[in-house]
Amino acid sequence: MCRPLGVLVSVATPCASARRRLQTAAAEQGGGLVVHARTDTAVTTAYATVE
Repeated sequence: MCRPLGVLVSVATPCASARRRLQTAAAEQGGGLVVHARTDTAVTTAYATVE
């Protein structure tokens, strides 16, 4: 739902294998998903993209 609107979605998970799977799936579907290892990094990045 977010991709057609040009909205990025952030996800944070400490699990490296989950991050790899999410990144692979996002790349196959055309992007729009940003995957982070830490929640604070996800929030900081999301905030920086809005400014």
